[in-house]
Amino acid sequence: MLFQTRIGLVQAFLRANKYDGVLLSRADNFAMATGGKRNWVWTAGDLGANSLFITKTGEAYYVGNTIEQGRAMDEELAGLNCGIRKFLWFEDSAAAIVKKEFTGKIVSDDGSIGENVHGKLATLRALLTPEELEKYRRLGKLAVEAMMATLESIVAGMTEADIAAKLVAEGFKRRCQVPVFLVAADDRIAKYRHPIPTQRTLLGDGVQERSVRNYVMVVGCFVYEGLVVSITRFKQTGEMPLFVPDAYNRICGVDALMQEASKPGTTLGGVFAVCQRAYKDLGFPENEWHNHHQGGATGYAGRTVKGAPGETFPILDGTWEKRVKDVADIKTQFGMAFAWNPSAVGVKSEDTFILLPDGTQEIVTLTPELPGVELSAVLRRETSVVKSSIAT
Repeated sequence: MLFQTRIGLVQAFLRANKYDGVLLSRADNFAMATGGKRNWVWTAGDLGANSLFITKTGEAYYVGNTIEQGRAMDEELAGLNCGIRKFLWFEDSAAAIVKKEFTGKIVSDDGSIGENVHGKLATLRALLTPEELEKYRRLGKLAVEAMMATLESIVAGMTEADIAAKLVAEGFKRRCQVPVFLVAADDRIAKYRHPIPTQRTLLGDGVQERSVRNYVMVVGCFVYEGLVVSITRFKQTGEMPLFVPDAYNRICGVDALMQEASKPGTTLGGVFAVCQRAYKDLGFPENEWHNHHQGGATGYAGRTVKGAPGETFPILDGTWEKRVKDVADIKTQFGMAFAWNPSAVGVKSEDTFILLPDGTQEIVTLTPELPGVELSAVLRRETSVVKSSIAT
């Protein structure tokens, strides 16, 4: 039923925009349209190894070469009533096949045929059925297990690269891809918002590997069936800089205010306005948000849409439920997922939470094994948001 609902969403998108069909080649959109199926082989790029073509009347077709056809039809698309449009790997392309065999106003998510609608598809990547929200709960637990196992293994003297290797291994033990693994030790936390772990060069003539002395930041994105959970945690292994504990608590306060503001009927821009005020009110430089994106809606992408000043992307646009019912005669409800990640010099806060159709929020990356931040003291009022403190 999930596949039919996702195809119904794409149908509704096509009809609303007066398109006759869409060719989906990116791994995130392939997963979005199929409820989490895989079309990737090379994981270091956006495009998959085969595509899915969907018409405005709801037909779906595997489009790809014969190398991928067997596995894709046996292990990804089996039982989903997908047609096949195939070619030999040296003869053609997915776009060329679609151009030959289908007519009308056809678009794609990579610009290979017609308009590139990847940006417009962000709405569909963000909308999640009750089944997908349950998947998020389970994925959150797996991500937390992997993160906690990594934190427990960290000791002073451990290299950033070894910490990253542990995070990726613990994720894969739980069958998660880990496409983002950022690790920063000590002063690198304050210097870089996207700290790729240092590693020695093959010829030994470049940047040297860094080892943890006093504290470390570990960032991971975990992907399972196309859905993405993001989480950041810190561990103390020595004597931390004096400013860090207070700054960390305050940045968690910014995160809490953003989560509270993520309500149905509002926009990402509305939440971002709360974020901007929160930085100033909680003692950070007024323009601190200039130094890094603040996260946003997630789902079938690390961030389906990032929060930004004036961003009009709606939080839980209820019209899609009616559209799917009208075009596919499927009745469902939709929720969303979010991963906000405010940061400042030396500190960051990031969790993933789901927003249910009734407006209820659930943090899926809770780490109760760690001490909690006293957010009531930071915000000077009570809040239902929970944030973990720095591991020791």
